[in-house]
Amino acid sequence: MIAMNFKNKLRAITIAILFVALPFLGKAQHFIGIKEGVTISSVSFTPKQRDSSTVQWLNVGIVYKYYNSPWVGFQTGLNYAEKGFVWNDTTRRYKVLELPLLSQFHYEAWHLRFIINAGMYASYALSVDKSYKVDGVVKKDNSFTERDRRLEYGLHIGGGFGIIFKPFELQFEAGYQFAFSYMMAPHHANEQFIYTHFNHWRFSVALLFQL
Repeated sequence: MIAMNFKNKLRAITIAILFVALPFLGKAQHFIGIKEGVTISSVSFTPKQRDSSTVQWLNVGIVYKYYNSPWVGFQTGLNYAEKGFVWNDTTRRYKVLELPLLSQFHYEAWHLRFIINAGMYASYALSVDKSYKVDGVVKKDNSFTERDRRLEYGLHIGGGFGIIFKPFELQFEAGYQFAFSYMMAPHHANEQFIYTHFNHWRFSVALLFQL
């Protein structure tokens, strides 16, 4: 089971790296900007268990885009965001720094730019806020345990559109992230191993300036 998971992750990472490398094949334009957005997070359990998604309004960052004429570019930056999940009576929220590495396929028509993103992301949890119930009493904690995995990495796909008013561009994007890394170390419970992976829906708006 673990060997199969590793092979699938390796195959997906290789494909994502190829997408990231595509933009550096020709002439480009450079953009820099700021972004703000919202994140909807949940956790995938194997074997399947029920959880609830959480909405986090903290998602800000700086953006750099390298547009390759006429159809492909590269996007990266640094985001400060919040992620989390609800499971049974437990709620967790993480403050993270995130680095996206994305190929961005784009098509420009009139004053609009249509975009598709594909690539990878990595994030590191700076802090955690936990709340849970014990005998009906809400307890809070802000410490990491040995089981927690603070480093997260995975696949990012998405799309959006931009409104061009040179030298500025206003872009609206939506994306989905699936973590290849475990949210917590695999552990044994009820005579079976439990695996956990984060899922995120990201919605953002960015104001870019062409250098």
